[in-house]
Formats: sequence, C-alpha cells, structure tokens
Amino acid sequence: MDTSTLFSVAPTFPIDDARIRSRSRETILRSAVTWGALGAAGILGLVMDAGVFGFGLLLIVAVFALGKYWRKQAAKVDAASLRDLINESNAVQDAELRRIIGHLEAKGLPQYALCLGRFLLLKQRIEKDIYRAQHLSLFAQEVEKGVDGICSEVCREITRIRDREEQLGEILTSRDPAKLERLESARRESHAAMLHAYTSIYQVHAEILGLGPDASFQAQAATAEDQPGKRLQEILSGLSDEADLIARTHARIQKTITDYPVNEGARPVEVAQAN
Repeated sequence: MDTSTLFSVAPTFPIDDARIRSRSRETILRSAVTWGALGAAGILGLVMDAGVFGFGLLLIVAVFALGKYWRKQAAKVDAASLRDLINESNAVQDAELRRIIGHLEAKGLPQYALCLGRFLLLKQRIEKDIYRAQHLSLFAQEVEKGVDGICSEVCREITRIRDREEQLGEILTSRDPAKLERLESARRESHAAMLHAYTSIYQVHAEILGLGPDASFQAQAATAEDQPGKRLQEILSGLSDEADLIARTHARIQKTITDYPVNEGARPVEVAQAN
C-alpha cells in the first residue's frame, strides 16, 4: 500500500481540557494586559521610590488584580483558545490534503486529485460556516469529526483503488474473466462510496446554510468485512444522523427562536463548495 496517499493527520476532535488550559495560560502570559499591569506596578514603584518592600507589595497587588481580572475573562479566553486549536488543526489537515492532491497529480491521476480537491473545498466551507450561528455551533464537534473521518477514508479509498489498479495488467492476461469482473465491481463500489460521501457532506453543508430540505439519506450497511468503502459507509451513517439532527433543529429554530438568526451573509446562492 502506498502510504503517500493516506491521510495521516489526527482529527480535530476531541480536544482535551488540558490543551485548552495550556493555550489559555500562554494567551494570558503574552497579553498586553498582563505585561501592562506588571509594568505599571514597576513604574509606580520607581516614581514612588518604594524600595524593595514597596516593589514587592505593588507587584503582589498587581498580580492579585490580574488574577481577579482573568478569572472574569476565563470563559472568553478558553473559547478563544479552543477556536485557535480548532483552526490550527484544520490548517494542518488542509495542508496534508493538498500534499496528497499534489502527489496524485504528479502520479498522473488528475481525476482523483480533482475529486479530493473538491472534498477539501467543501470541508473548508463547512468548517467556516458551522460557527456562523450559535445554534449551529452546538453541532460543530460532531460535524467536524464526521467530515474529518470522511476525508481520511476517501484518501484511503483512493489508495485502495490504486492498489487494485496495479493488478490490472496481470488480470487482463490471466484468462480469468471473473477476476476482471471482481476488479471492476470493486472499483464501481469504491466510486459509489465516494460519490455518496460527497453527496452526504454537501447535504450537511446545505443544512448548515439553512438552504437544504430535511436530510433523509441513510448510509447503506456493508455486507462483507472487506467490502470497498465499508469504513466510509460507517462514518457516513453517523454523519447522516447528524445532518438529520441539524435539519430538524434548524426547522424548529426557524419557527420558535429569534435570538440567534442565521446571518444572511451565510446564505450564498450557490451551496456547492466543491471539495
């Protein structure tokens, strides 16, 4: 198996609390508020000629005031830290997908490079639009997990197709039509799985924008352990459930909640974010 076409980056979620707290501490330590307060205490000590004891006392007061201030800002800082971690993870994933796209182009497989490129574009649009309204951001973690999983499995499915294609020369001279039929059947199933994957996350994006009808698609169950696209189908099943949930919630919110209206700027005429 050619690992150069495998998506090897970790999914964005879960993000543990320890990472969020660590990033928040870094933010607080780098903040102009923190350094400004400590600097002001030092300058005041110099102006007052406070001496060592006075400097120490002023710094203690500054630290106490900063602690009180940052405790009040904790939720906001943690939210910003979480968003930074999400953005960084998505950027690494996107870079990996672009690397694989370039590799496919270099290997003379432009059709799969184009396919994966459209998944990438749609992934980026979803990751942007899922946070545009508060009621949608509640679903962000599950949606991102589903999309990450699909992109990973699409890369793996393309790798499996390449592996099978390498057997084509031998199969064509095997005098065994059944082998050729098995290869063609596996290729059709893999292509169908990728088509269904794209259709599914396209529908999720439509629901996020509030443009799509209630999602009603269901992933088909795999019937064999080694069936092409089996893992992809499993991930799609979970994502399709999430799309249904988004659709139902969006419909309910449209009728009963006015506190968090969907931003009209998030409703482009064209839903297609080709990935």
